Amino acid sequence: MTETLAQYGALLSFVLFIVLLMFFVLHQYRHKKWLQKVFLQEDASILQEERSDKINFETKLIQAGLTKKEFFQIVALSIFTGVSIASLVFILHLSPVVKALLVFFALSIAVATPFIYLDEQKKARIKRIERDLAIFIDLLIIILEGGGGLHNAIDQVTEDAKDIIGKDLLEESKRFKYEFITYDSELAYNNLVKRTGSEAIATIVGFMRLSQETGIGVKSVFENQSNEIKEADLLNLEKKAAMMNVSLTFTMFLFILPAIIAMIVFPISAGAILNLKF
Repeated sequence: MTETLAQYGALLSFVLFIVLLMFFVLHQYRHKKWLQKVFLQEDASILQEERSDKINFETKLIQAGLTKKEFFQIVALSIFTGVSIASLVFILHLSPVVKALLVFFALSIAVATPFIYLDEQKKARIKRIERDLAIFIDLLIIILEGGGGLHNAIDQVTEDAKDIIGKDLLEESKRFKYEFITYDSELAYNNLVKRTGSEAIATIVGFMRLSQETGIGVKSVFENQSNEIKEADLLNLEKKAAMMNVSLTFTMFLFILPAIIAMIVFPISAGAILNLKF
């Protein structure tokens, strides 16, 4: 009895230590960010951030389309879930090995879930941005062909295409235009690539830099990129269509073919059994 209580006490102490350690790290992080906000101006903070190739926490949240409040809610929910699973050790009668595995599983959920969720949201946001990118570029081309400038084109598309283009790409276009006007163009390009994390955006930015250096019209760059994006989308659709035959064949062998065989075999078996009775 004493040994069992000692084991329970050790497990409880270990779980509480992990939880307290997480809260301590979170507190130190928030305190550090608060000091940075006090002693750094917003513009200086942006410039200081982009001198480094590292992506900070705020940029990762933007890449995932989340706010700090939403992320901390996920963290709190993960910790609560992990603690709830770990508490089963004190309720169920399990072997020490199973208890250790259960505690390890609970800690894995508490620690890894927020970052896995952040990564998945980032991937989903990249897909949403790249899905709307061709339409956004086509609208820019139409305005540029009408004699409008790039900044005016971005403004007009951002305001008038809210029902056609998702908010992720529209928000990025607003940020890019503001930084392009306020700061150096190279800084605006780097910020756009970092915030989106999209290879398609990075390619467009590369050609925009080339256009700025060589004097080639931005309209030509956008037309080429729009055609490439559409061709890539068409190629992906063709791949999905080709794989659909394999999926249908697998579905047929897994579900339909056994049912057809059963419809044939069961009556024959039933007739054979009846003949044996007679």
